[in-house]
Amino acid sequence: MLWFTLALTSALTMSASDVLSKRLSRRVSDFTNVWIRFFYAAPFMLLVLLLIDRPPLDGVFWLALAALLPLEITAWFLYLKAIRLSPLGLTIPFLGLTPVLLLVVPRLLLGEQVSALGAVGVFTVALGVYLLNVGRTSEGWWGPLAAIRSEPGSKLMIVVAALFSVTATLGKVLILHSSPLFVAAVYFPLLAGVLTPVALARPRLRREMIRYPGQSALIGLAFALMALSHYYAIELAQVAYMIAVKRTSLIFATLWGWLLFKEEAVRERLTGAVVIVLGVLLVAMAK
Repeated sequence: MLWFTLALTSALTMSASDVLSKRLSRRVSDFTNVWIRFFYAAPFMLLVLLLIDRPPLDGVFWLALAALLPLEITAWFLYLKAIRLSPLGLTIPFLGLTPVLLLVVPRLLLGEQVSALGAVGVFTVALGVYLLNVGRTSEGWWGPLAAIRSEPGSKLMIVVAALFSVTATLGKVLILHSSPLFVAAVYFPLLAGVLTPVALARPRLRREMIRYPGQSALIGLAFALMALSHYYAIELAQVAYMIAVKRTSLIFATLWGWLLFKEEAVRERLTGAVVIVLGVLLVAMAK
């Protein structure tokens, strides 16, 4: 059950990095917040690179990496913008849509059928999304869905979930053509390397880069632990089951939002998050 412990660790550290980034978003730009997450995680990742064997890399690896980098940066920029604009309890749970998209989209493109259990999982996730704003049913049955349209962070996180369904697929290609820990060790430092010249070229960003070293280091440590436990768990268990456990981060984020940011309607948002995680588990079992 080591994989379960690692997946749960990944969920906890993911939610911790989100909380820290949301606090920092009041003081720095979205670009700097993204850069901090990658740059301060990089030293921990590079240390791992010294401890593992370098696998042989082929052309497919480099092509997938070239396609992945701009998508990943875009996704994380929108991710951190979403949690800055809206409560954690109304943004992070929408990441539960990613495994649903990973189940449904290939079926749609390839003309395959979704299994009965997969269909139940998709419906359960949709129900959980509805329950996030169930208090708006006083406006009619459409109220909870209309609330999503009026919440900018929710809309952005739906886009992020779609992007993550693509980056997860490309990330799997990287792993198949190298190794999980190697991808973890080099991928995020590469992202930091891409963003750093852009940040250095702008005076405001240069000032922000060095202004909050303590909080930035904590974000980097939490994010590094998230990534390393994530990829190590992938080596030990089926990806679908590991991701299902990791999505408990939706529950943790909702609780952090209530405890640390005094977010309202925690009961309905927590209920929605739990139902989404249940749906993700059903989707995982359907694979």
